[in-house]
Amino acid sequence: MAKRRSRRRGRCKYYVNTNFFVDLSEERSEAVSFARRNRGVICTSTVLVFEYRQYEKGFVARSIARRYDIRIYRVPVLALLSEARDLAGPHASINTIFDYAHILAAKMIGAEYMVTSDKGACNKAIELGLCCINHGSGGERCLTRG
Repeated sequence: MAKRRSRRRGRCKYYVNTNFFVDLSEERSEAVSFARRNRGVICTSTVLVFEYRQYEKGFVARSIARRYDIRIYRVPVLALLSEARDLAGPHASINTIFDYAHILAAKMIGAEYMVTSDKGACNKAIELGLCCINHGSGGERCLTRG
């Protein structure tokens, strides 16, 4: 009987947000190669699945998550959106609010990195203490190292 590949449950190094899923669905090489290289340590949250279903009708984020071994963590979506709105300020756009919700979700599930191709989301993640990998340009940035 073949031994199943063991996965360390609870380990979540990379948190991916919506635009990463869009890039995976379009089979863009940077996102796909990142996902293949880092199987088992990539995760996302129900915030993303909720957002993805709202904006990308007819596409199920779970199928991509299964294909690339991305684990979906259940987080309190509405509570995070409320907290994200408070962080973003009274005049923030819905996109900015969702950026903050992703960052809060990443912190809640213990991720070290936010993976995105959105520069604004990257900057916000760094401000709130996460490192950020911009898979579109290949750069990794943190507020402080050490």
